[in-house]
Amino acid sequence: MDAVLSPTTAGGIMLAGGIIPGFIVYWLRTEPQGIVVRWFRFAMLCGMVWSVSFGLIALVDAAALRLALTNVFIIAVPSASIATFAFAYEFTFREPISRRYLVLFIPVVLLFVLSWFNPGELIYTVDAPYQTSEILVPAEPGSIRLPLNVIGSPLLVVMAAGLAAGELIRATTTIRRLQAGTVLLLITAALVPGLMKVFELVPPYFDPTPIGWSLMGLVVAVTIKRFDLFRLSPNSLRRVVDALTDPVVVVNSEGIVSDANEAASEAFRLDLGMTVSAFSEVNPALSPVFDGTETQVELTTGDTERVFDYRELPVPQGYGTTGRILYFSDITEQADTAEALQAKTDRLDAFASRVSHDLQGPITVATSYVQIARRADDPADALDEIETALQRAETRIQDILAMARSGQQPARESVALDTAAHKAWAMVTTGDASLVVATDATLSADSQQLSRLFENLFRNAVEHGGEGVTVRVGTTDGGFYVADDGVGIPADKQATIFDERVSHDADGTGYGLAIVRDIVAAHGWTITATESTDGGARFEISGVGVDTAASTPADDRGQPAE
Repeated sequence: MDAVLSPTTAGGIMLAGGIIPGFIVYWLRTEPQGIVVRWFRFAMLCGMVWSVSFGLIALVDAAALRLALTNVFIIAVPSASIATFAFAYEFTFREPISRRYLVLFIPVVLLFVLSWFNPGELIYTVDAPYQTSEILVPAEPGSIRLPLNVIGSPLLVVMAAGLAAGELIRATTTIRRLQAGTVLLLITAALVPGLMKVFELVPPYFDPTPIGWSLMGLVVAVTIKRFDLFRLSPNSLRRVVDALTDPVVVVNSEGIVSDANEAASEAFRLDLGMTVSAFSEVNPALSPVFDGTETQVELTTGDTERVFDYRELPVPQGYGTTGRILYFSDITEQADTAEALQAKTDRLDAFASRVSHDLQGPITVATSYVQIARRADDPADALDEIETALQRAETRIQDILAMARSGQQPARESVALDTAAHKAWAMVTTGDASLVVATDATLSADSQQLSRLFENLFRNAVEHGGEGVTVRVGTTDGGFYVADDGVGIPADKQATIFDERVSHDADGTGYGLAIVRDIVAAHGWTITATESTDGGARFEISGVGVDTAASTPADDRGQPAE
């Protein structure tokens, strides 16, 4: 093999082999230098020094220069082994290696210092190593360099491989097994060629160890740079990020998604290594926050609608480069609170508007008749009109207050329909009208609001149904109804009958049925206005969940349904 691989060829290969680890060290300069990565970069640096110094040793002819290069080479080998072990340790135990581990570098430093003087031939087993003509300065048995480089270094690498293999066996997740397998392959790539060198299977002036190490190191570097291979190595910072319930996405200086916590993986569609543009494309809801037009985004996670506040935080990564953290703060609860407060504010505004609008008429009338009363000899008629106006104002105030309260959250309790209906009937001026209640069912409702609902429906029937109208209350499969045998509701009025301030009576306020509508909505029910069996009006409330176990459903004549 010596004839095939001359010293010049071997030296050229070794020099070329130093390019890859040098590129890796430079390429990963902007990556967060946390655990694992920092020792990987240092191991690559040692591999570069190892390969370049060994290549120059094979190429140069000056003995003194060759010795100086050898002095550098002999410390690069154990340093690379120490870095490999530290790399595997931090990966396996998921924490920085103890500072006490640095004592392993003491023999390396001593080796480097003593190699320049070679006292007692401790390092090189020749009297004048700076004059030797051999390519490699001899280090035969008796040299402390031999156990350090030939025994200690391979032992550290074997221990590192053992740590990675153990982690591969213990791993319970796919990503962790992938990480452990990659680390083991990286170490093996250095161990196997190293053993070839130890057992002299290659020429003495050629060392394939750093070349195999560098090639596998390039694969690891690509996975670190592109996919952030060790993103799930749970060091203290990693644990903090994963513990956050808010989604966090990390983007490197090249606009690549390099990390994401579990919350982000659940909230978004993302793959590590994708660009921010691709991330935005597969999550179109994020486009408004990414282009700066919005600061909040609504997302559906599972069956839940959630609102997030978006912030983008710059993260310096060294050498003038800056990455970004995309932080999505869950403000769903605050948004719901703000929405509820806004709804209350809107109701207050509506209440004030109703008061202002609906009292303006009676007040204007009363003011006009006050002026007339002052000029009249007999103010009796004017005073009657003023009284009528004030009564109308009082009625408006009561209706507006009822309207405001009708949308409040109901205080539910079990209420008997017949009891509520008869109680409400007693509160209405009914004249010759009559009430028939053909049910003893119960339902869950706010008793006061339900009473108001019945009062308004009864009043509507009495006022619009004609003299002697009969009002009936009964149950349906999905709720209850109030029907009468009066004149009914004109077809062209049914669409607007529940609208506020809409009345088909000259003396009406237009609030009665609007209040009914709001009470029904507050309970989560629905109401429809149709024609009764007798041609009158029928108001059917559904979605109620009436307990009809002890009752018989009745038609709107008050008779049991056949």
